[in-house]
Formats: sequence, structure tokens, C-alpha cells
Amino acid sequence: MSRKIRNPDSAPIKDPVIEEFLNAQSKKTRKTYASYFKKILEFSKGESGASMLKNVETWSRKIMAFQQYMIEQGYSLNTVECCTGILRGFYAYFRKPLDLSKADKRKLGRQARNSEDYAPTQQEIKKLYDVASLEQRYVLTCGISFGIRAEDFTSLNFGKYRLALERAKAEEITTPIPLGEIVTGKEFVKAYPFISSDALPIIQAILDLHPNSRDEDPVYTNGNNQLTATLQTLAFKAGIDLHGQRFRFHCLRKFLFDRLISVSSNAKASQIIGHKIGGEIAPYIGQGSLREVFERAQPSILITNGNGETKAKVTALEQKNKDLEERNKALEDKLKALQREQTHVTTTSTKNESRITELEEKLDKLTKLLEGKT
Repeated sequence: MSRKIRNPDSAPIKDPVIEEFLNAQSKKTRKTYASYFKKILEFSKGESGASMLKNVETWSRKIMAFQQYMIEQGYSLNTVECCTGILRGFYAYFRKPLDLSKADKRKLGRQARNSEDYAPTQQEIKKLYDVASLEQRYVLTCGISFGIRAEDFTSLNFGKYRLALERAKAEEITTPIPLGEIVTGKEFVKAYPFISSDALPIIQAILDLHPNSRDEDPVYTNGNNQLTATLQTLAFKAGIDLHGQRFRFHCLRKFLFDRLISVSSNAKASQIIGHKIGGEIAPYIGQGSLREVFERAQPSILITNGNGETKAKVTALEQKNKDLEERNKALEDKLKALQREQTHVTTTSTKNESRITELEEKLDKLTKLLEGKT
């Protein structure tokens, strides 16, 4: 029976380099990463983080031995994948990626994953969209629109979007809107993604919800692993049977790339999503040319009708209408309060008038009584 890392040692890893890597993760994943990293240290007999970074070439070979070590220890394939993935992530974080051959990359992927990736259709993406919350729609629409990896997606901040939209407004650019250059964390390749008309109103709605956010604040804070969990949750809610296949966030990258490559060259499609071609970085292609490619691919990508600007205006008008309704309700409440106050004043006035009449009658009787006596 395969093993999992259960009840891990809670003692912290006292290594400044490794701690820096772990502290860069979200709170939800930091503890899990630490428990997996202890298996790496167990294999390396406690090698320091600084030494590991110095011996990056050695570890480019040792990772396969580490994978075999974990398998021989009886750990599950999923646990093995997590451990080797964290090891690669450690080097990628410090901008010293492991130099793996294509064969080693295939072995790492094949050993660790025993299920195929799910390839959603445009119609199924629409079903996911229909049952999604705003945050889930952000993951779905922007995941498809940008086609970047999970670690690059979670690094996007509010300032990135504000700058892109401000430039688009100044230059009167409609969708697709250039998001701007992104240096990918895994391969250090420059990606040039675009904001589609599906993604635009979602991004603007999120910006409107966080008007006080700082430019450097990340938009998505739930961690890389939650991106895949979000898609699997949506598939369940939408009633889509995956038939044992795995619906990862990476599937959205594939979804976009397949549609880009159907209308353009491999080089242009790779430039948009930030992907090396045959291990080489594609020669730079102007953003104008890349935008034309994305525009041609949009009909096979979009899942909602109309363009982003129209939908954004509709969203803005809906928000204004909501604000007006709230103001109207506040005014109605104030009017009712005034009416209640007026009723109270009128009632009090009526009572006072009755009392005055009563006193006047008594005074009149007293006056007549006094006149009779005289």
C-alpha cells in the first residue's frame, strides 16, 4: 500500500534560504511545503539551502535519484509528484531552474501522474462560467485569457491591471487589451498575454470591489493549488463528468494555446503564453502582430456574447442602478421616518387642541359663574 506523509514533524526548518522559499508561499500551503521539504533534506542528509543552490547542476541529476528514493520508500505517486515539484519550485524561486532533459521531464511527469488531463470544450467552459462566483470567474476567464502558469497567475497584482486598463483607455484600445510583459517563473521566458472581452468585465468588477488595494497587492491570494481545486469544484457544480481525468489549471493554458496555434504559427502562440520552442526562446514578435493573432482566435475562446467594453459598461450601469436603488431605499426609509414623526406631531397637536378646547370651556364656565355671583 502506498504511503502518504501523515502527521509531519511540526518543528520548523531552521535554514534561512529554505525559510525564505517557504515564507513566500501562502499560509495554507506553507506547512505542507515544509513537511515535503523535510523529505528532501532527509534524502540529502541535511544539505543547506545555500549549498543546494550552489550545486544546482548536481541537483539537476539528483532529482531523478530523489524520485526513485521516494518511490522505494513506498510513497504514493501523488506524494512523489509533490516532493519533486517542490524541489523544482525551490530552484525556480531563486531563479536557478534545474536543467532537466526532455526525457527526465517526461519521466517526472509520467511517474507522478497516472491520469490524463481533461480538455474542456468551449460549451463546457460556458457551463462552468454560469455556476461560478466572481472569484471563480476570475480564475476561469483570466486563466483562459492569459494562458500563463499557476505561479505566474497568482503573482499578478492590482497595479498590473490598473496600468493595462489606463493605457488602453489613453490609447483608445478595445479588447483584446495587452496585459503587458510577464517574465515566467519556470522558464524565465517573456509572455505577452491579452485581456479578452470575457475577462475584462470580471477584472473591472474586482478592481471596483477593492478600491483601496495597493498596486503591489496580489489579486488572488488562495495559493497555486487552489486554482486547480476551483476548476474541479466548478466541474462538479456544473454536472460535468471528468471520467477520471484531471482538470488542472494548466488545462486552461492548453485550451488557449490550441486555439492560438490554429490561427497562427507556433512561435507567435508561444510568445503570447510564454513558452519555449524546442528548449529555445522564440524570437521577439511585435505586440501588434500578437494582438492580431489573439483577435483571430477569440471566436473560439470567448464564452459570453458582446465585447468587453460593452459588457463593462453594462456592469458599470448595473452597479450605478444598484447604488441608485440603495439610495432610493434610504430616501424611502427617511420619508417613512418623517411621516411617522409627522403623525406623532399631528396626534400631539390634536391632543393639544382638544385640551385647549377643554380648558377654554372650563374657563368659559368659570367666567359665567363669576359673572352670576356679581
